[in-house]
Amino acid sequence: MNVAGEFIIYTMMGMLFGCVFFRQIIFSHFDLLLGGIGDSRFNGVILEHWWQVLQGTASWLSPAFFFPVQGVLGYSDAGFLNALPYVILRSAAIDPFTSYQIVLFSLVAMGWIATIVFFRCCLKISILPAILGAVLFVFPNSMAVLNSHTQLLTVYFVPCLAIGIYLFLRNFSKVTFTGTIAGIFVAVIIPAIFYTSFYIGWFVVLFVLLFSTIICVLRSSRSCSSAILKNIIPEQRPWLKILPYAGLSAICFIPIFRTYVPIMREFGGRSYQEVSSMLPSYIDYVNVGPDNWLWGRILYSAFPELVSRPMSWELTKGLPICSLFVFLALLVYFIHKTKHHYLAAPQTGSCKIVVDGNRANDGDGNLAMLAAGMGIAVLLVWLLMLKIGGMSLWWLIFKLIPGAGSIRAVYRFQHVLAFPIALVAAIGVHQLINWAKGLALSHVKRNVMLVASAVVCLLLIAEQFNIGSLADYSKQQQHNMLARIGKPPPQAKVFALLPAEDSGKPYYEAQIDSMVIAQKYGLHTINGYSGLVPAGWGGMLFFSEPEYTASLYCWIKRYNLENIQLYLLDAKTGDWSSAKELQPALQKRVAPMSGPLKEGDFALKLSAEDIPARWLQNELKQCALRVKNCGKVVLSGNSGDFINPGKYAIRLAYRWVKVDSIVQSLSGFDNRVDLPVVNQNAEIKMNMKIKAPAQSGKYWLEIEAVQELVSWFKDKGFPGIRIEVDVKKMVEAP
Repeated sequence: MNVAGEFIIYTMMGMLFGCVFFRQIIFSHFDLLLGGIGDSRFNGVILEHWWQVLQGTASWLSPAFFFPVQGVLGYSDAGFLNALPYVILRSAAIDPFTSYQIVLFSLVAMGWIATIVFFRCCLKISILPAILGAVLFVFPNSMAVLNSHTQLLTVYFVPCLAIGIYLFLRNFSKVTFTGTIAGIFVAVIIPAIFYTSFYIGWFVVLFVLLFSTIICVLRSSRSCSSAILKNIIPEQRPWLKILPYAGLSAICFIPIFRTYVPIMREFGGRSYQEVSSMLPSYIDYVNVGPDNWLWGRILYSAFPELVSRPMSWELTKGLPICSLFVFLALLVYFIHKTKHHYLAAPQTGSCKIVVDGNRANDGDGNLAMLAAGMGIAVLLVWLLMLKIGGMSLWWLIFKLIPGAGSIRAVYRFQHVLAFPIALVAAIGVHQLINWAKGLALSHVKRNVMLVASAVVCLLLIAEQFNIGSLADYSKQQQHNMLARIGKPPPQAKVFALLPAEDSGKPYYEAQIDSMVIAQKYGLHTINGYSGLVPAGWGGMLFFSEPEYTASLYCWIKRYNLENIQLYLLDAKTGDWSSAKELQPALQKRVAPMSGPLKEGDFALKLSAEDIPARWLQNELKQCALRVKNCGKVVLSGNSGDFINPGKYAIRLAYRWVKVDSIVQSLSGFDNRVDLPVVNQNAEIKMNMKIKAPAQSGKYWLEIEAVQELVSWFKDKGFPGIRIEVDVKKMVEAP
């Protein structure tokens, strides 16, 4: 078949599978945007930030949120590679939301094209296996459950990197224009991937290191142990050839270090306990999520506990069962086949396959070695991630490999592993077809085997189909939200959202709204959303909670924002108000505790409004209390100290004490909640979330008030609530 015919086939197949994958967006007449209202929208904000940087209206490391904290770009993925086409689209006067949508579609298209090029032009795989491999990498089930994490679409640069590495190694023995350009491309694209999505960059580099080590071992399988050392530490000449490219890559890493090293120094990495909660168990390697059309319902009926685990949505990236079986079967075949092949490294510096010691070149042997190395590397990664009984080898990676402490959702590694898994499947089907064609069989039998191969390919593709939602917000929603917001006053430079009752929006949607508004009008905002938040800002996460007002007030005081052009925005009405005019009202609502209470002011009377007498183990209930301030000062759970936000705050705490047991008078009050503002001689009703103990039995539920770092109200003559409660086992529930 000629090149034009193949091009038409690949284009038609890409469009077909793309239409199936993006059907929800297409049926909305391209109004819906890929992902959800959280990380996906945030990634669009980051791309718009790069456009503003290019225009000179924003600082490179400091997007317009979390004002006035600097360097907040390092709180999340920087989206650099995605920003390159985005700024071109914005330069063409295309609106931000459509530009972002086009960028995401372009990433998928690029992944499809690059994968086809790598399989067909580099590995010389035939048409059908190349299409199979491209589908398994570009449109797998794991990508369908990606949902709002559009930064992970950076994985579609992996086949581009593979092409660059292939061309560089192919021309390694001599200086050529193609080899030089490929070397420069590889040196630049690796740090660029890091600066686009740190997870993808880190996973890719770790996988390449594992794969290279495995190839070294396979290469030395027929050599003595000293040869293994020579393979790991090659002769000086290859290193000298690589050094210029390594130096270029190191230079390209400078912006990454400039962005993220200060953040790492400020916050440190994740704790291993946090990471461990997102490590997969054995069942997660086939955990395709509940929306996989073929296996989802079966899997979640057999293992209903999968959906109730903490962070369960991060573990739905397993392989469909048939794909896993085919991958493992092919891997066994390729490992067996490599027993008859080994790599030789002649003095020229190029590599070739030696088969049984007498054949200089063998295409199937090359592919078998590649597939075996890739497959073993995948198995090794799975073994490292696997958690059994709370234990995992990932602890070694976490402790020993630089950057591992920044990786929280480890199982996202599956997005990178999709490429070597697709490669193994494509090579396996390719060699199966060649084997069938070479058999001395009748024309009918040979065609039957080829048809069977095609059926297997269709099954592998079909089980990737996912019926879940791929797009949860629309461009029209964004335009409607912005249309409700009036134009800010000319003197406005910075704004924050007004405290408000629950609007029905998730907290992150409201926070990202403020970021989008800020970018539209060229303002800064105190609000924001990211992977990290500045010290002291966390109380502003939920703008419908009383804590928001206190945190906003403390933030304004801490950064001396009263004298700048700060405005407060009512998100419901779209009206702007001067923060200077509203500050007295804010302070009254906050009533920060600036010091220890006097003896006569420890006067808080607690009573039960609605506390059930019967509970279930570990049951979480919303209990209603009445709180009366019998003193002469305003009491609240708001601290006046920005650096120590809990200092002098008034809080309520509860504990469970078994009836007839002996405990220390005020020990075990670890569960605390801030007291709302209670004026002098005022009585309020408040709700308090209380969780029952894990063991059944008769308990006293005790609730007491405390001024942090000062005293318990009980010790000042105002004891709290003590109610006898019966905690039942789950099976004993009436």
